[in-house]
Amino acid sequence: MLNNNTNTIKGYKWGNTLSETLIALVIVGIVFTISMGTIVADYNKDQTVVRLKKMYSTFSNGFNSSVVRNGFSKDWELEPNLSERGSYSFFEKYLKPFLVISRDCKNSAEGVCNYTFKELDGTEKSLNTTWTRFFLNDGSFIALQTYSNDKYKVVYFYIDTNGKKRLNVVARDIFIFEYWIQNDDHPEYEGVFLPYGHEYSREQLISESNNNNCNRMKNGNYCGALIIKDNWQIIKGYPWAQARYVVQ
Repeated sequence: MLNNNTNTIKGYKWGNTLSETLIALVIVGIVFTISMGTIVADYNKDQTVVRLKKMYSTFSNGFNSSVVRNGFSKDWELEPNLSERGSYSFFEKYLKPFLVISRDCKNSAEGVCNYTFKELDGTEKSLNTTWTRFFLNDGSFIALQTYSNDKYKVVYFYIDTNGKKRLNVVARDIFIFEYWIQNDDHPEYEGVFLPYGHEYSREQLISESNNNNCNRMKNGNYCGALIIKDNWQIIKGYPWAQARYVVQ
C-alpha cells in the first residue's frame, strides 16, 4: 500500500481532481492569452513606429530634394485658398518627382482612390476632392491639401502608413503632418516636414483642451507629434486601445 500526503491507491484518492486540473488549465490559458495579447500589442506598436519613421524620412528627403531642384521653398508657387487644382499642381511640380508612386489618384474619390477612415474618438470621416491622393510603392496611402493666404502657405498631409489595410484610424496607422512654405509668425517652421501639433508640449498634447489632441476623447490628430516627442516611442498613456477598426 502506498500512502503519503498527496494520494493513496487504496482509496483511489488523488491529489488533483479532474475539476481542479481543468481549473488550472483555464488559469494557464488565461495567463497565456493575456501574455500573447501584450506581446502582439507591443509588436504592433513597434511596427507602427517603424512605418511612421519611414514615412517621415521619405517625405523629409523628398522635400529636401525638391529644394535642391526648385530652390528654397519660400519661393515656391502655391495657389490661394483650397482647390483641387492648387493641391495637385503643387504635388505634381514639387513632390511627385521625388517619390516612388504606385498610383496617382489626382483628386479622384472613385474606386480604390476612395478613402474613408475614423478619428480616434470614433468619428467617421472622408476626404473631399480638394485633397490630392496617391499610393507609394510600399502600399502607404497619402492625401495632401494646400492652403495659402498673404501670411501663410502650408501643405497638410494625411499619411496612412499601411494603406487601405486595417485599421484606418487616426493615431493607429494614420498620422497628420504639415509642411510650411511660408509662416510669417513662425519662420522657423518653414521648409521643414513637421508632425501636426509639433509646437505643443507633451502635457498639452495629451490634455482635453484641444480637439486635435492625442486623447481618447479627441480626434487624435496630434498623436504623431506625441510619438516623436516621446523619442519615437509609444509609451504608457498613449490611447492605443481606443482605436476602432474600419473595413473598406
